Amino acid sequence: MSKFISWKFFLSIVTVLLLVAPKAKAEGEYAWPASYKGVMLQGFYWDAYDDASWESLTAQAAELSAYFDLIWVPNSGQSGSNPSMGYNPVYWFTNHNSSFGTEDQLRTMISTYKQFGTGLIEDVVVNHRNGATNWYDFPAEEYNGKTYQLGLDAICSNDEMANAAGQPKPTGKPDTGDNFDGCRDLDHTNPVVQENICAYLDCLKNDFGYVGWRYDMVKGYAPEYTKIYNESAKAQFSVGEYWDNYDNITSWIDRTGRTSAAFDFPFKYALNDAFKYYDFSKLLWKRNGSIDQPAGLVHMDTYQRYAVTFVDNHDTYREGGKFTGDVEAANAFMLCSPGTPCVFLAHWLEHKDALKNLIAIRKSAGISNQSVMEVLVNTQTYIVAKVTGDNGDVYIKVGRDNSYIPAGYTADDKKAGNGLYTIWTKVAVKDLEENRAQLSFSPDGGTYIGGVTVKISIDNAEKFENPSIVYTTDGTTPSLSNGTKIKSGESVAISESCRLQAVAFDGDKIASGIKSAIYRTTADPIEVYVQKPESWSTINLYAWVETQITSPWPGDKMTETVTVGGKEWYHHKFDQSVKYVNVIFNNGTDQTVDIKDLELGAYYFTLDSDSGKSITVTDVTDDFAGVEGIEAGNTSVSVYPNPVTDRLCVSASKDVKAIYVYNASGALNAQAYGTSEINLESLDNGFYIYRVVFTDNTAAQGKILKK
Repeated sequence: MSKFISWKFFLSIVTVLLLVAPKAKAEGEYAWPASYKGVMLQGFYWDAYDDASWESLTAQAAELSAYFDLIWVPNSGQSGSNPSMGYNPVYWFTNHNSSFGTEDQLRTMISTYKQFGTGLIEDVVVNHRNGATNWYDFPAEEYNGKTYQLGLDAICSNDEMANAAGQPKPTGKPDTGDNFDGCRDLDHTNPVVQENICAYLDCLKNDFGYVGWRYDMVKGYAPEYTKIYNESAKAQFSVGEYWDNYDNITSWIDRTGRTSAAFDFPFKYALNDAFKYYDFSKLLWKRNGSIDQPAGLVHMDTYQRYAVTFVDNHDTYREGGKFTGDVEAANAFMLCSPGTPCVFLAHWLEHKDALKNLIAIRKSAGISNQSVMEVLVNTQTYIVAKVTGDNGDVYIKVGRDNSYIPAGYTADDKKAGNGLYTIWTKVAVKDLEENRAQLSFSPDGGTYIGGVTVKISIDNAEKFENPSIVYTTDGTTPSLSNGTKIKSGESVAISESCRLQAVAFDGDKIASGIKSAIYRTTADPIEVYVQKPESWSTINLYAWVETQITSPWPGDKMTETVTVGGKEWYHHKFDQSVKYVNVIFNNGTDQTVDIKDLELGAYYFTLDSDSGKSITVTDVTDDFAGVEGIEAGNTSVSVYPNPVTDRLCVSASKDVKAIYVYNASGALNAQAYGTSEINLESLDNGFYIYRVVFTDNTAAQGKILKK
């Protein structure tokens, strides 16, 4: 053979090399940042429709953003049932009215957190999809001037509906991963499916403003497709739910081209075992067979960057994998380890003060997802490790030894701990909330017959260059483009019952969370509304002031029910002469705690349990701020047309103050103020509850059908 190579042959070789060569992209560019110091919050748990609603999370923006750099929220697209956690999605582009709130509320939440420097991560469900009215009719949706729609060829040929009698057969290729029985498994080999998903992610990032996503059930399709989607959308943050062992998860990360991080399930299950058996050596694995490191993906420096560690998530918390040990100690170990820690909302709500301190320690020390950890003690009884952050060292002990203290450290260096863990550091721990504006109302809510003047102040206004306040009284969210702007210390006249909401700004930057309070200006009698546990056959009300004002224990049987917010409530109205009262709800055997000092107005309660002698209750009155002091259903009103297609009109002899429309699960879907009609064109077809509030604070409600 000639030692000379023809130019044609040389060019053909170059062409082949160019075709197969990887793109000029840094490893992990579209996955998770290197040396990332952020902390993530899973901002929901299963059925957390109240705690994780867009309005609830928006109201907590100042507090949460001080500690969390990323917040993972449920899928925001409209799903095929109500209520829904979003794992049966129907819409990707055009309908983001979900069980957690409206699209407007969603966009307000994302933009509010963006102003605080915190990114929102969407729970993306692309393994499977629901039809709009049947199992395969995916809606046609328009985005950026193009219509996107999937047909039968987008459904895997071995989907469980493939052999359903009397139904058309899907024509896609066989599934490239595990089957999902609840919806239609999408054929990710189909270029049209890929195009739809890439456009969907682009919409989430560039239209809605999400900074990344958590891919649901990535075991359902081959990991190479995640690589396609991430390189198309170029999100800064991508994390997959690959519920499996270390080898399979790391293989998945590699097969995505390291374009995605993954949740560290082995780390979570090491926590479970260590605290269940009190064998804290289970928290550690051997790197390369010799070096002690925290268990899970994070034990290998190769994968620390791509590991998102957690103690519980929405699935494990309600299933067999729930963590049952010391929550504070487990989170302490996670927050002192490499990897990106993801705190679970239920743990945050139960252990907020402790978790705030632990996150402040991590951030003050400058610990990142690739920080070096050195294990100093490894026994069944306890372990000790030193993690080196950019700003200094942090020592953590987990276990039952009370005598250990790091060399050169004293009790003054202890920054956190309980009976199962201790943290020492010489780094000064920062107050992460010191730069947030603190709003106050004076007086802070209550009943003021005839009206009240409320002073709204920024208590630490001296810290800001250009402080101001924006407030609303009509139930809408205050922002720079909505509400009345005032200076700190100015007063607002309240002449009728309302919910006052305010937020502080420094120039055009949001500086506080939403402060809210209810003011009542009429002497409404005391009313109580309560949801009866399904396991109770009856519910009784026992009430007293100085002495009982109901029948002797167990009191009076509650029989009157009303529907408010799409939910049934047992209702009792006290005599106008009763100015304050104490109550207990019970079924003759099980009972709530004493609910004391109820004053004039309406109160809504849900029971936190259905058994026991001291059941706690949750006061959800603020969720019904627009209807306090109103006798539900006692005002005559007609609405038309019913069924409604676009605009619903109200006919009544009284002036309309507000119209509210709720779905069957009680979520507020639409609202209008100072008008006798409301636009419902964007709502899905189905039954809804309307509630009309009049200017004299009476109200009427009923059902409508949207067609």
